[in-house]
Amino acid sequence: MNAKRIAQKSRLRPLLALALLALTAAGGWAQDADSIVREVDRREASESSLMTLSMRIDSGSGGAAREYSLRITENEAGDSLVEFLAPRSVQGMRVLGVGDGSWVYFPSTGRVRKIGAQARSGSVQGIGGDFSYEDLGGGTLAEDYLFTLLADKDGTWVLEGRRAREASAYDAVRITVEKESYRMLRAEFSLESKGGFFKALELSEFRDFDGRTRATVMVMKNLKELSSTEVRLLDARFGLAVEAGRFDPARLGR
Repeated sequence: MNAKRIAQKSRLRPLLALALLALTAAGGWAQDADSIVREVDRREASESSLMTLSMRIDSGSGGAAREYSLRITENEAGDSLVEFLAPRSVQGMRVLGVGDGSWVYFPSTGRVRKIGAQARSGSVQGIGGDFSYEDLGGGTLAEDYLFTLLADKDGTWVLEGRRAREASAYDAVRITVEKESYRMLRAEFSLESKGGFFKALELSEFRDFDGRTRATVMVMKNLKELSSTEVRLLDARFGLAVEAGRFDPARLGR
């Protein structure tokens, strides 16, 4: 081998080493992102839960805010049943989420309506506000989105997830996670049809319920329309016996 070729190989070696290092780092970040999100999901999971909440909707147009009381029951599979308790105009309304399907029962008509996949990112019919059918339901982040780590800051990670399944409600989500506790502190939601990231959720005032830590204040803000919806967790219980029939769409209106 002549001197020219030796010189060329000597120059290539550091470049190849840098390329290999970059690939290794990228793979590590992807693995870290997946591990972080799965741990967030694990800490949020429970065998079953029963939560009582209040909801306040501010349209941003200067009108009076609307207030609701509701109860959410979840089973170990992540299925959810949202029941509106007050005011009287919506009392008895129920939203059921099972797997990738959503159904709404309207007590005023006695009818059950199935929500199409594309409508799951929209606000609940008859209620409005900035929380969608998907936001009120169960499910896991790791199942619906493929995440990458955007930033590793002091005390927090910022991750972005792209739609992993057709049934995922949003095109992308961006979350901020506290390192010490794996609590999600903020989430942003994106739809191409809305021009990208169009709403953001802030979670705060964490409390212990039955040995599980949950945010008691959740504020969803529409970044384009300037509306906001505040949900407060008033009480939560976990590990309860939940009747399977409560999550049967055929029994929703009974």
